Order: sequence, then structure tokens, then C-alpha cells
Amino acid sequence: MSGEEILPKMLDAVVVGAGFSGLYMLHRLREQGLSVKVVEAGDDVGGTWYWNRYPGARCDIESMQYSYSFSEELQQEWKWPEVFSCQPEILRYINHVADKFDLRKDIQFGTRVTAAIFDETQSCWEMHTSRGDKLVAKFCIMAIGCFSSPRIPQIKGLGYF
Repeated sequence: MSGEEILPKMLDAVVVGAGFSGLYMLHRLREQGLSVKVVEAGDDVGGTWYWNRYPGARCDIESMQYSYSFSEELQQEWKWPEVFSCQPEILRYINHVADKFDLRKDIQFGTRVTAAIFDETQSCWEMHTSRGDKLVAKFCIMAIGCFSSPRIPQIKGLGYF
């Protein structure tokens, strides 16, 4: 060995999050022939629908609004059983999409991005993960959604609940 640091391969993009937005970005960037890696904290796809598995969880808009429109075949083969689907059905749909388009092969599960630093001299992003990986990409796309970190309100007496 020469003692030089072995640098990771430069990716076109790193997407953070494998919910609906992250999977869509992965699919579209792949279609354009770009090299993409998705980093996901959970152990599978789904985003908020993966994490929130409480009784009665369901969407508050018509299920059709959750359907991806980038594939006519996907739209024709999937039938929502309810107008306002429950969490397990929405999760089943996003798993179906991940399987149909073989999206999991470019997703690193059980991993969080711990730092994302833009290197102005190289015009690229350097990201570090909870597993100790270093990823380098031209683009860093945050697809973590608005439910990725809880906000605990400062309410008097909150500790009683």
C-alpha cells in the first residue's frame, strides 16, 4: 500500500430517506442513467408508513393520491381496497413498488447520515453515516419528510402524561 487514502466512488446522487419521495427520486434518477445510493434509517422502505404502525393509522386523503403516476402499468395493476387506506395497505403498496422496480438493491437500510458537508473545492457532497461509511456525490437529496424527528411541546405538566 502506498499509504494514500482510498476514496469512495463518486456517485451522482445520495438520497436520504426511502419513503414515497425517496423511492420516487431513486427511480427517476436511475431512469436518467445516474448512479444513486439511498440511505434509510429504517430496516425497510415506507418512511412514515414504516415507522407509524399504531392501531387505526390510515391516510386522510384518497388512497389514489398515494399512487405513483410514472408507470401506467403500475397504475393499472394496483387496486386500492378502500378509498382511505389503512397503514398496512399503504405499506403493502410501497413494498410492491420497491419490488417491482428492484429499488432495494440501491438502498442501505438501518443507516443514518450523521454529517453532510459540501466541499466547494471539489463541488461535491461528502456524507458520513452511522455505520462509518463515507459517501461522496454530486448531489445530496433530502427526502426525509416532515415526520422524521419528533417535536415535543413545552407544556406545563407534560410529565404527567
